[in-house]
Amino acid sequence: MENVTGYKIAVVDDEEEIRVVLTKKLSKFGYTVIALEDAEDLLEILKKDEKAVDLVISDIKLKGMDGIELLRYIDKLDSPMPVLLITGHGNIEHAIQALRYGAYDFIRKPFDLTELTSSVNRILRSKREEKLTDDVGRYIIYEKRIFEIPSDTTANNVISYILTKDLTSTGLCNRTTAGNLSLVLKEAIDNAIIHGNLEISSDIIENEGIKEFYAEVSKRKAEKKYLDRKVTIYYELSESYVEYIIEDEGPGFNFNLLPDPTYPENFYKNSGRGLLIIRTLMDEVDWNEKGNIIRLKKYKMHMDGDEKDRMQPAQEQSVNT
Repeated sequence: MENVTGYKIAVVDDEEEIRVVLTKKLSKFGYTVIALEDAEDLLEILKKDEKAVDLVISDIKLKGMDGIELLRYIDKLDSPMPVLLITGHGNIEHAIQALRYGAYDFIRKPFDLTELTSSVNRILRSKREEKLTDDVGRYIIYEKRIFEIPSDTTANNVISYILTKDLTSTGLCNRTTAGNLSLVLKEAIDNAIIHGNLEISSDIIENEGIKEFYAEVSKRKAEKKYLDRKVTIYYELSESYVEYIIEDEGPGFNFNLLPDPTYPENFYKNSGRGLLIIRTLMDEVDWNEKGNIIRLKKYKMHMDGDEKDRMQPAQEQSVNT
């Protein structure tokens, strides 16, 4: 068996016999076990240190806060740990509910100790592998990729995650900034899909409202003229910057006529939010002459205590032809 030294497991059950049995069994495998009678006791530990445990094993039925409530609380943490829930034999409703709320697995009572430890080992092995995947960005010196996606906003969400998930581990920026860049990408790709490929004007939002706007998006997605149009995303990550170039297959537009979203008369309009986010969070923003390609660039930041500062003098944002 793999080395499990250092893994801490919280066992939450109001039956002392189960706590004792699980503690003995898991301790034999080298795990450090924290046995607790109430879910509230675990919450107090997590409030002090969200990383105090690596895995939670909890009965669904507890005297106070039940296992489902505990699961929902853990799911809201910045770094949620996996949860293995114990449910009554044959109670499929509880098992389904647990999985829907993010439980990694469930064990039915009366449970087999071998089955339980096997599940624990599998979950923690998976957690370790996920961490190794998350940390792979540390080894990236240079990366360049090209994606071509349909005019589908759900594909946008996946691509935006993939192209920002390594930014923190490479040391390019902190988690907050990486999250911001993911939002920027979503907005820029949405613009390429909706305003570029589908040729939908923001005027619909202002004049007819959001509902009509999205109705028009759904309508045009099915029309032959727009059906096969793609968005191409060029991504380049180096030690000093990350750059995204997003190209749509629409007719383009005159970006010089874009209203400045920071002006008071434009700030509260329904449209223009994406442009504000893009211009605020990126170091460089520019379009090609046709207006169907936008280039976004962010330079590496370095840590000074808890602050993030430029590694080079701040550059004036550009909107070039």
